[in-house]
Amino acid sequence: MTQWRVGRFEFDANTRRLRGDDGDVLLEPKTAALLAYFCQHPQRDIDRDELLKNVWHGQVVADNSINRVVVLLRKALQDDDKARRYIATVPKLGYRMIAQVAAHPVEGSEPIDRESTSRARLIRYLAGVAAVGLAVSVLVWALRPEPDITSTAPSVRPLSRLAVAQSSADLARDGETLLYTASDGERNVIFQIAGPFAEPVPVSAPDGSADFAKWSYGEDFIVYQFRTQNRCEFHRVNRSELQARTASVLYECAPGSYSELSLSPDDGTLYFVERDSATSPYAVYALDLAGKTKRRLSQPVARGYGNHYVDVHPRSGALLLLSDHAPGKTSIYKLDVASNSFVLHRRLDYSLDSAIWSHRDGFVVHPSRHPSYQLLETSLDEGVSSVIVSDSRRISGPRRIINADGAGSDYLFTSYLYNRDIEMQEYPAARFNSAVMDYLPAISHARHQLAFISKRSGDSQIWIRDFRDGSLRSIEPPDTGRRFLDLRWSPNDGRLLANTNSGILIYSMREEAFVHIVSLPLPAHAVRWHDARTLSFSHFEDRRWQAYLYSLDTEEAITLDERWAFSARNDQQQIYLDQSLATYRDGEVLEELERCAHPVWRAQLRYQLDGADIYCHAGDVSSDLLRFGPDMSMSRVEDAVERYEFFSVRHGQIASTRVVSAYSDIMRTRRPD
Repeated sequence: MTQWRVGRFEFDANTRRLRGDDGDVLLEPKTAALLAYFCQHPQRDIDRDELLKNVWHGQVVADNSINRVVVLLRKALQDDDKARRYIATVPKLGYRMIAQVAAHPVEGSEPIDRESTSRARLIRYLAGVAAVGLAVSVLVWALRPEPDITSTAPSVRPLSRLAVAQSSADLARDGETLLYTASDGERNVIFQIAGPFAEPVPVSAPDGSADFAKWSYGEDFIVYQFRTQNRCEFHRVNRSELQARTASVLYECAPGSYSELSLSPDDGTLYFVERDSATSPYAVYALDLAGKTKRRLSQPVARGYGNHYVDVHPRSGALLLLSDHAPGKTSIYKLDVASNSFVLHRRLDYSLDSAIWSHRDGFVVHPSRHPSYQLLETSLDEGVSSVIVSDSRRISGPRRIINADGAGSDYLFTSYLYNRDIEMQEYPAARFNSAVMDYLPAISHARHQLAFISKRSGDSQIWIRDFRDGSLRSIEPPDTGRRFLDLRWSPNDGRLLANTNSGILIYSMREEAFVHIVSLPLPAHAVRWHDARTLSFSHFEDRRWQAYLYSLDTEEAITLDERWAFSARNDQQQIYLDQSLATYRDGEVLEELERCAHPVWRAQLRYQLDGADIYCHAGDVSSDLLRFGPDMSMSRVEDAVERYEFFSVRHGQIASTRVVSAYSDIMRTRRPD
């Protein structure tokens, strides 16, 4: 067998161990085989066909399989996203090992220890129980212990094997009774599984969507959030009445809020976050369950997304609060309910959707930076993170598992993979889609190119299909961890605007580089090109919208009349939306647009200006688009989108996004005794 020195790592192909300064990593077999091939052919461009032949041995695999394994290998090598030191991408070809590689033979064969063998068996087992209909990669264990953290990684296994997308799980202390959310085809329903191989039983109220179920500490009742088109409620259901699907209403929540619920250890207080509208910042509240009285807790000033996630410590009752202190950046606070005070524990340079107290005092557990392929444990004092689990699918929704004696060391999480495809008239979908997320289509003004976001390389990247020569190329963002919210071509198609949760990116097609990175104090909504050198966008501040123009030349923002919440223009028309979201053009209100769905969604102004026409999502049928001509005469484009999904239109040509598949499993960790 042969060992290699790869940069600052030692790699043993026999044991699949990669040894660095932080400890050992046991690579998944395909990841180890890829690294071995790169080591055998350093400093040479290697195309994808060569890798398929020599590493995948001619197997027919999904078109993103190579990308996914490369992503896992780069993570194991801690390869810097901004300056690659190990594996470089060769545009339109493949990859190259750019690190210094030295090979030396090993006398004999180093034995594989029993721990490695058992983990290899478990890896093979997990590959066999992946979600029905989807060939997913196996889980990878990242064994990079910090000095004060156990070096024995937990095993991971699916808690249920169902051919549906599952999320928001909570496990009873008996270790068998599981609550989770899944769709019944029309709405989200909370199901209960009473043990291994038991049939799922719906337990939430039947006339709406339910989510975020949680057992009480005494486990004599559950709480969850319930929604209809016009109502938002928190429900309580006694354990003995779960199958009857009857619930008592604890609280009527604001319709624009989505909140996980967290109970105090004595089951007497319910903690949650809430916002006034779909675009207001979140704030954290406490609901006394006996008197059903609500109070706002002392907390940081809510800005942007606000104070958006809360978790209760299972022993002390202290609250863990996530708050956005700037776009794309999350702060972690501890709230003391008794003294009605809070203290900042840690500021992160990326955003978190969720985090929970660890079983260990002084630590929190959370998904890694977007798009989150790891579950991490982070020290609040030192800010050092260690990997609990690495997954080939994305990770969300961690929950603690508490045993019958009140102790615990393990966690639940959702492991998921969604596939969105872009559909465009006149062009076959295979020309730009992969087996993962392809979304946010943007047709260029000349209709020669389609820009979109894809996770085919693991992280979110901009991709461009040129219909003139059939080429397809990717654009790596200047950093990782950004969530892309919108794409827009400049009026002459020379630049591409990308609105993200961490600011606005401007990419120059001629210079093939990002020429502007616009950081703003608040999240930017409805980002558009006002002209070739000016952007328009809006902030939600002081309980109202404010529209701005931003000059790329002077890097200064100009405040528009406070009457206007949003603005949008092209070379033939300009529209403004006031604070009530009524739309004006040439001083006249466009009452016909009241037939449209809500115009603001996921930081987008959903009206699309196409020459003198205006397109919008239909308010009555979520899959239809409405087209309004210059005289505001209306026509309907049926089944053009999927439930208000993203779309782009140029000269009547529509590109839209559809969900092709959504697979997820509830996974649990299990620490060795």
